[in-house]
Amino acid sequence: MIKITDKKECCGCSACVSACPKKCIVMKEDNEGFLYPCVEEKDCVHCGLCEKVCPIMNIGEEKENPQQQGAIVAHKNQEVLQQSTSGGAYTAIGEYVIEHGGKVFGVTMENCHVHHTAVDTIADLEKFRNSKYVQSELGDTYCQVKNSLDKGILVCFSGTPCQTEGLRHFLRNKTYDNLILVDVVCRAVPSPGVWKKYTDFLTAEHGNVTEVRFRDKGLGYQYSTMTVKCQDGFFSRDGIESDTWLRMFFSGMIIRPSCTQCRFRRRYRNSDLTIWDCFNVSDLSRKFDETKGATRMLIHTPKGKEIFEHIKEKLQYEMTEPDILVKGLTELSKSPQEHPRKQEFFADFQTMPMDKLSEKYYPRTAKVKMKKYGRMALNKVGLDMLVKKVKRKLSV
Repeated sequence: MIKITDKKECCGCSACVSACPKKCIVMKEDNEGFLYPCVEEKDCVHCGLCEKVCPIMNIGEEKENPQQQGAIVAHKNQEVLQQSTSGGAYTAIGEYVIEHGGKVFGVTMENCHVHHTAVDTIADLEKFRNSKYVQSELGDTYCQVKNSLDKGILVCFSGTPCQTEGLRHFLRNKTYDNLILVDVVCRAVPSPGVWKKYTDFLTAEHGNVTEVRFRDKGLGYQYSTMTVKCQDGFFSRDGIESDTWLRMFFSGMIIRPSCTQCRFRRRYRNSDLTIWDCFNVSDLSRKFDETKGATRMLIHTPKGKEIFEHIKEKLQYEMTEPDILVKGLTELSKSPQEHPRKQEFFADFQTMPMDKLSEKYYPRTAKVKMKKYGRMALNKVGLDMLVKKVKRKLSV
């Protein structure tokens, strides 16, 4: 029976909930706003299935894959590319699946609720574009995937590494020829509970939140910003140096405990394809416009290779040695640290309104404002990319 005694031992994938034959496990929110499984013990028959499908309890050792291939890609459709976080790779994969009568599962945000859903039209693939810096709620997604697979429908599922591993274990590692697994390299997942409090505050102040783009390319790929729009005309555009949500996330204040010792940070994965940002594309290739975005892709399986062959006509691409793609990238190997004031923050989170919480922990000081307007100025004259390149070289 699943019993969470150390929150670092649960990634919140909900595989246990989906697998329980008695449906006696539910996901409940804790004081940090994350979901954890809770067992109704009187209904439990102690079959042990919940433990058998837990990806953390059953993680295997990383196995080197000499057949792994790498590529840098960008969607040829400029509208898709602009809307995408990086290079639009998942849209190209999704287009192929839907053109072959399949379903595509990914993360969307509706009324500020971040969750997994399925689409079967190319137009609806737009829902999956742009990052969502909130842990997605899976609900019964794994069951939906299995139901479609059992009907012979081609399925593509995308998620964080722990979510794709959760699905794999829920399916009991059965090989499905009609399943394509795509994982996204993940820094960590922020709290849905904090996100709700944050957006509830915006709604109370400015009316309904009408648009959120966690990675808006309006100022270019190299200075992607978080953009928020509300019903009364409120508009906010800030980068990682000044936006409250991004500062909370990237400082480690609101990340899930399991992310600080992630078991799935590895180069060789059990998915078919791994995709993530390629900010330093100009260091790796001269074929791409570094202001528009590009995606790194690791191809792990023959199925992944087959999919790539089918979609490459939709992409500007360059095959690149995996060793080069992963060089110096800590996201594949090193977990982020929690903020040292995290416990204090979440104690205040229970009683303090969001504006006061932000003022206490992430005040917009003169230094913060100077960083923002400095970056804006560099961006305006086209020097921000040069500064980033210099920083990258100095950090090597």
